[in-house]
Amino acid sequence: MDASRLEKRTHGTEEFPFQIYPMTGSQDGDVIPYHWHPELEIIRILAGEVGLTIADRQYTGLAGDLFFVATGELHEIRSGTGGQFRSFVFPADFLQFRRADRAQETLLSPLAGGQLWFPTELRAGGPGHVEILSALDAVMDACAHRREGFELKVKASLLSAVADGAGAGLLRSAERPARDYRTQLLREIVAYLGEHCTEPLHLPEVAQHFGMSPQYFCSFFKQHLGRPFVQHLNFLRIERASRLLRETDQPIMEIGFAVGFENFSYFIKRFRAVFGCTPSAYRKAGGAGN
Repeated sequence: MDASRLEKRTHGTEEFPFQIYPMTGSQDGDVIPYHWHPELEIIRILAGEVGLTIADRQYTGLAGDLFFVATGELHEIRSGTGGQFRSFVFPADFLQFRRADRAQETLLSPLAGGQLWFPTELRAGGPGHVEILSALDAVMDACAHRREGFELKVKASLLSAVADGAGAGLLRSAERPARDYRTQLLREIVAYLGEHCTEPLHLPEVAQHFGMSPQYFCSFFKQHLGRPFVQHLNFLRIERASRLLRETDQPIMEIGFAVGFENFSYFIKRFRAVFGCTPSAYRKAGGAGN
């Protein structure tokens, strides 16, 4: 996927719009780059250490930690060696009832409408953590065995997680009006770089495109996306190169130039910095790195 832009993939099926995505950190470079989607997402850390940026804050997740991504929130996930997690992705209205009742009016509709949501992070041992983790275990078990009625089991378990979160006092107002303009600007920057990263891009021109001075653009970018502009641009190019190395037989030098690097030696250097190996070794290992 081109995860630097609005994610356009379908999660699950039209009849059952729910999906679990696994990630097992085989290398230091396993990253799901910045993206956003209209669905809600719950990220459960299974093992190792996983770095996350959600909205404009950075987190380090350890085994047992949970993270909640609201609809439309920019986020990036970086799984280091040994880092394993599962992402549960579903539409905001997935859990609503056809017939309105108190649970619908006070919890499910506000969740679907974005007025209510979990805190971004729920660490192991926190209020409601054990109960919500148990509900997610039930979701994973239902999806693994897919017995008749497993879809209902998934929905019932997610509803249980919402109820446990409400009972633990975790649900809170998700309204962030002061951040709307900044969020939209970050989306536009991320989308622009994702679309044009293989082209010659220079800081003054990019900053001017967004009506900023180069100095302010650099400061804004690093503050909210957690890395310098050039580092992010190089990463997008390396991520695309890794995909081409896995999925095509295109010569490595051609790939380096195709993704936007003007110097082949610099491409090798930046690739090694992300994946810990050369592009050639990465391809020979089938994209598994060292």
